[in-house]
Amino acid sequence: MAGLELQHIEKTFGRSRVLHDVSFEVGDGEFIVLLGPSGCGKSTLLRIIAGLEPQTRGSVFFGGQCVDDLSPPDRDVAMVFQHYALYPHLTVRENLAFGLKMRRDPKPMIEARIAETAALLEIHDLLDRKPRELSGGQQQRVAMGRAIVRKPKLFLFDEPLSNLDARLRASMRVELKKLHQRLGTTMVYVTHDQAEAMTLGHTIVVMNHGRIQQIGRPEQIYHEPANPFVAGFIGNPPMNLFEGSFSLDQRQLEFRVGDLTLRFPFQAHELIGADNGMATLGVRPEDVTFEPQGSGHVAITGTIDLIENLGHDSIMHMMVKGQSLMARTSSSLRQHAGESITIHVKNFHLFINERRIPLQSP
Repeated sequence: MAGLELQHIEKTFGRSRVLHDVSFEVGDGEFIVLLGPSGCGKSTLLRIIAGLEPQTRGSVFFGGQCVDDLSPPDRDVAMVFQHYALYPHLTVRENLAFGLKMRRDPKPMIEARIAETAALLEIHDLLDRKPRELSGGQQQRVAMGRAIVRKPKLFLFDEPLSNLDARLRASMRVELKKLHQRLGTTMVYVTHDQAEAMTLGHTIVVMNHGRIQQIGRPEQIYHEPANPFVAGFIGNPPMNLFEGSFSLDQRQLEFRVGDLTLRFPFQAHELIGADNGMATLGVRPEDVTFEPQGSGHVAITGTIDLIENLGHDSIMHMMVKGQSLMARTSSSLRQHAGESITIHVKNFHLFINERRIPLQSP
């Protein structure tokens, strides 16, 4: 049974529709990530799940039961926000106990839950401190503790790591993953950070402009993006995308952009429905190499514009027949701006009418 199910959720603020027919299921105990740019509607969707915001249309189900008419407290959901929302005048212990006291849980149960949560998050030595005495990472642990101590049916995370520095974010990602493994509770996590999405989620829901663009496993989203938006949003650096035109004959597809022409074996004409038109061709920077990688690759000569040295590897920016292209390469590669270089590409992604078309290697 699905731990959470959304059916045809829509949300309108005045004349502005921010969510368009959003539907998906989250398996019981699953960790699902809502990923997309700022303003795409993912936080609004999280608030609808929590009952903090009414939907304009559609329904929310927990464990097969519709919860549209239930208030936030009655939904048994715990939410962790970007801002820690800790009571500054209370100690960590009192912050953890607050929700349980409001629920009128017995004192022995409250003490046991606090001890259990403190052990899980390793915050025993923080229990008698106040929030102002804690670092950002410690405050975020306490914020998660306030959610965990209630033992809810569902956890909702709204960009909880965005206020932390890069090193602490990476550390907290690991902690969150371990936490989910220990608790086994259904979690819905909102972020604009693809690294968080790829490392944390069993399933990723990619959103843009209030619409679902793709739902899938992290590796599926990466290797088989459904459309140019997903292709360009997932990956660091992002996929190289070229807007051009295509034409078909009986056995091949020809793609043209500027002075660059590429030909691919192609016989699935029924997937396109036209013999020519506009198309987008994508190449991931990590799929560009500088040595032949066996058969089925395309060799193209270009000129290096700029090299960004990132330590272990580098990002090479180049011009290829009038088109800008990025490649991820080893920092040991001895090349310089202005030099001519031959690149080899085997994996291409083709999109026609905003839809991915399977493509064979040339």
